[in-house]
Amino acid sequence: MSEPMGPLGSAGRNLRRNIRRLREQRCWSYREVEERLSRAGRAIPALGLSAIEAGERHADVDDLVALAAVFDLGVEELLEPPANCDTCHGAPPPGFMCMECETSALPIA
Repeated sequence: MSEPMGPLGSAGRNLRRNIRRLREQRCWSYREVEERLSRAGRAIPALGLSAIEAGERHADVDDLVALAAVFDLGVEELLEPPANCDTCHGAPPPGFMCMECETSALPIA
């Protein structure tokens, strides 16, 4: 029996948004990403990809590495906040969360 999924943290939220953005920029369907992941050695079904993008499924480390390879990026790039957010540009004020992209910044200690 699997453990219930807890809420996504900021890295998980960034990942799901970046995957959707990259997939849509390339005009790839979920099926196309699924096929590319299979060729890369990490099968994630289209339904699983959809669930990752929706924040309903966590991506594990192996998923993350395969997704980075498929999109030809470094893992860290998939986890970065969305710099293209018109509201906060990926950098909300310390202690706040952008309501548009849901990026949050730690308060200043």
